Amino acid sequence: MKLLRSCIAAPFLLLALTGCSQKPAQTEMAPSDIVSAIAESQANLPALTTITSEHEDFATWLTDYYLIPSDQVADGSISYAEGVEASEIAVLRMEKEEDCKTAENALKEYLKNRAGIFEGYAPQQAALVKNGAIAVNGCFLSLMICPDTGAAKAAFSGCFGDTAKKADIQALEKAKLSTSAGAEKQDFAKAEDSYDPEAILQAWRTGDDSALSEKNRRILNAAKDVLEKNIDSRMSDYEKELAVHDWITDWSSFDYSVFGRSASKGFKENSDTPYGVFIDRSAMCHGYSSTFQLLMDMLDIECITVYGIPGSNGVEHSWNMVKLDGEWYCVDVAWDDPIGGTPGHTYFNVTSKYLRDSGIHSWEEGSVPEATATAYRFGSH
Repeated sequence: MKLLRSCIAAPFLLLALTGCSQKPAQTEMAPSDIVSAIAESQANLPALTTITSEHEDFATWLTDYYLIPSDQVADGSISYAEGVEASEIAVLRMEKEEDCKTAENALKEYLKNRAGIFEGYAPQQAALVKNGAIAVNGCFLSLMICPDTGAAKAAFSGCFGDTAKKADIQALEKAKLSTSAGAEKQDFAKAEDSYDPEAILQAWRTGDDSALSEKNRRILNAAKDVLEKNIDSRMSDYEKELAVHDWITDWSSFDYSVFGRSASKGFKENSDTPYGVFIDRSAMCHGYSSTFQLLMDMLDIECITVYGIPGSNGVEHSWNMVKLDGEWYCVDVAWDDPIGGTPGHTYFNVTSKYLRDSGIHSWEEGSVPEATATAYRFGSH
């Protein structure tokens, strides 16, 4: 479905409708037209989903994501990428020009928070957000998260003044914009068949899986298969840990639905459990950390799961700690499996200080052991 246009007939009529001050931005272009012009300035934009002020989700987007009161916005258009893509172009026409400064500050905070969501998982996308720009002209302001912010700013500025022309609606097709079609979010698994690590470990130790649900039985059988194929009794605990880490990052991929924000998106069912890793081969950070925890428990290697404090981006991350030769080490399996990159060992058996310095890992101090050892850092053996 193509975007609807709501262009104003003349700049003087625009002044009367918006309540702007004596020097309004002069343009005959609606926010959706300006978004189109900005998108045209970019060479490599991914497909974008678009919502306008006529969509029921628009006001919620303003208040929930941009933290801008919806009653301050007279008109607007927001085009954003789904999945592991941070590209986003928004143009808002404020009711009053004096509201622009507050809205601009809110968008600056949004850029900071949005970058934090991608940090670690998709560094290139995080960098794209950090390079994002905000432009203001009279009652109009634009958020531009795109490859060439210089061209985007120029395109935005070019939409104002006597030479400004209405954008061709076909530009939206060139930019691969599509209208948002809302749908209900997926529900998580029913409680009666939820992941039960204690029951799985009990079945593992006793050899009796008769009490397990079908889902937990599949997790157990998959875990058994992994250990049988990758673990040798002659291995040291470090070698076993490394083998498990490498199997997870090689076998599974990160569930990028975690980055989706439209009503039709949401976490995939089982993405936060070992079922997502073992069976679906796709999981979010909790799926990675719970899988690592389960396999370490099955191998009798002391391990704990750390649930970080959600940062300003509202995202709660989780990782693990293992104890080798009486000393603790931090392991972040999810971050060692970067989206669009090659699995590695950047966060394998690192210190707590190393995680703090990452700028994203944050936890309640004193709630978990302090990892200071380096003897089993990757590459030391």
